[in-house]
Order: sequence, then C-alpha cells, then structure tokens
Amino acid sequence: MAVRAITLSLAALTLAAAPKWTALLQPTGDSRLSGSAVVEAVTPDSTRASIQVAGARPGSDLAWHIHTGACGGKGQIFGAQSAYSTLKAGPDGKATGSVTLAATLPASGEYSVTVHKSSTDMTPAACGGLKPAGGPAPDSGMAPKP
Repeated sequence: MAVRAITLSLAALTLAAAPKWTALLQPTGDSRLSGSAVVEAVTPDSTRASIQVAGARPGSDLAWHIHTGACGGKGQIFGAQSAYSTLKAGPDGKATGSVTLAATLPASGEYSVTVHKSSTDMTPAACGGLKPAGGPAPDSGMAPKP
C-alpha cells in the first residue's frame, strides 16, 4: 500500500510540474480569423489542446492542428491528424474545440497551432507560436508515444 501511495504521489508531482503552452492566433493572408490555444498535460502520457477562434465565416468547418516548428513552416502534425475534430463556426463566426492526444507534452521546443481555411483546404487561415507558460525554454523534442 505504501508503494502505491508513493507512486500516486510521484504521478501527482509530475503533473503539477508538467509544462503548459499557450498561443495567440493571428490571421494569415487575407483571413480575419484570430484566437487562442492552450496545450497542457492531462496525464504523463497524454496531452490536451483547447482552441477558441473568432472571425470565421458563419457555418464554416475549419481544420486545426499543432505543428512542430514555427508558423509558416512545414512542420509535422503533433499526434494523430485524425484525432483533431473539425471546428464548426457558429452564426457569430466563433468556434471552440479540444483534443486529447496520446503524446507526452514537451518541456521545450518550437511548436505552433494552425487553423486551416476549411476542412478540405489546408491553407493556413490563422497561426500562433506556442510558448511555454512561465517563460522561454530551450530547444528539445516533442515525440508522440508509440
């Protein structure tokens, strides 16, 4: 029983010290889309990303993903592309969404959140660089769990 209590305590400490990332999404090209995103650990082996956008065409469907690298780059999608649900803009042009990924949240590196023009047009409509909450971090990797 003492070993289990220690294990649970260590897991709680790991989550308490887990990194959290935030991004302010800015329009790209002629888009009017903007918003914010938060990426944080759920467990040591899973990560949740939440997003809010405004300025979308009412009723539009928007694809979104976390990418490795900066906005405008061709970075890989973090986690399974199929895990990200499409954002559906309401009559006010606003949309929210979230995804839980089977991947460990990194403590550092360069990542971005991109919202695409539609669920079929992967042209970026808005993007924001993810920054660790609480200050800058050195480069490192962000590898999904197999």
